[in-house]
Amino acid sequence: MKLFLLLLYLLTILCVVFLERKSPTEALLWVVVLICLPYAGMVLYLIFGSTMAIKITAYVRKKRLSRMHSASAPSVEADWNAAALSEEDRQVIRFNTIYNKSRLTCYEDIRLYTNGADHYRQLFQDIAAARQCVYVEFYTIHPDLAGNALAEALTKKAEEGVTVLVMCDFIANLASPPKMFRALRQAGGKVIRVKPFLTHYRSHRKIVAIDHEIAYIGGMNIGKKYINMDQVKTPWRDTQVRMVGPCAAVLDQYFLTDWLCSVHRSEWEQAAAYVQTLPNQCSAPLNTNLCQFIVGGVDTNKESVKMCYLSMIRSAKRSIRIQTPYFIPDTSILDALQAAAAAGVEIELMIPGIKASFFLDPVTTYYCGKLLDYGAKIYKYHGYVHAKTMVVDDELCCIGSVNMDIRSLKVDDEICGVFYANAIVTEYSQIYDADIANCDLYTLEQFDSRDWKERFLESFFLMFAPLM
Repeated sequence: MKLFLLLLYLLTILCVVFLERKSPTEALLWVVVLICLPYAGMVLYLIFGSTMAIKITAYVRKKRLSRMHSASAPSVEADWNAAALSEEDRQVIRFNTIYNKSRLTCYEDIRLYTNGADHYRQLFQDIAAARQCVYVEFYTIHPDLAGNALAEALTKKAEEGVTVLVMCDFIANLASPPKMFRALRQAGGKVIRVKPFLTHYRSHRKIVAIDHEIAYIGGMNIGKKYINMDQVKTPWRDTQVRMVGPCAAVLDQYFLTDWLCSVHRSEWEQAAAYVQTLPNQCSAPLNTNLCQFIVGGVDTNKESVKMCYLSMIRSAKRSIRIQTPYFIPDTSILDALQAAAAAGVEIELMIPGIKASFFLDPVTTYYCGKLLDYGAKIYKYHGYVHAKTMVVDDELCCIGSVNMDIRSLKVDDEICGVFYANAIVTEYSQIYDADIANCDLYTLEQFDSRDWKERFLESFFLMFAPLM
């Protein structure tokens, strides 16, 4: 046993150095941890550091998926002349097409929801009208009145013969009892808790796709707090997007990729059959309502979401408007925002006025100070902002599941949509203006007047920022 543990320990060190392809700083940190805490460090690494199993599984299954549902490589300039695109639009589209392999797609209709009641009302109507399939992926489906209502609605569709597939994160749904979806499974629906092991890397995506025609993404999960029934974090301000059109097929494929990377090997053939039902997204002509979807996670060596955000920030000429429940950027994002501010771009950041948690808030305050030094405007909302959005120059906007923190930008499975049509960008910019009316301005003077306790907590919790 001792020899086995020693070999496993040495293999772990070799894996960190030669196989994981981590940054030099992160690799050195893990080697130091493993040397100082030999076996305990090995356990910590397997929980918080190792990505090999995730990457190997994703590589094998995505390669098999690509053979089943092949699509032509996206063309960088395809159909761009059909829309009046700004320089900012073209720069970000080109980047996401080449680097992120994100297909330029479009929608025929789009609606924004900034509160859970309106969102759930429309979502449940769409589910009730489903004829072929309902694909649901959330980080959390809470075992409360909202979660139970979703389970009942999905069960009814499964009983009608509609294909119902549900995914949620394993750790985030430990409080949700198995019996919550028992009736759905008995009716023929399928439910998977993604990444059923203790690890730092979680599935934070929110995708709903219905009948290959309707799709949702955004910041909302399923739970009563999203309809302002939380005792503390209320009013709850969030953003969800409903789209109708060819873009739904793109989100279908993202969902099914996640599904095929999560099912047991014995269920692969059955799960692969769902892919054959996908419409060919390449055949749909583009209209002027252009958008792209970016997925990120540790299953590849690309930091797709972070790089998309950087391309948006660097395209800005006039303004960048951000909403996020936490502001814990990595060095590259912070440097890009500071450089933009120094070049005269107006930076606006909106965060909750209600505390997110005892450890997230001090670190958020620290990084807010880094922007205030460059003249940025920080708004604290009269409630809890859970929206994850960015508007650049009133030319493009990004809405999705991505918090402006290191976990979302580099670690967790995330999805965001980048929208280029002027109408939706203008609409969301107007929503942002209305939100400012419900905010207090947080100034550099207020930041500088922090007491010693706040400064101590900032310094202490800042050490754990990469885990937040």
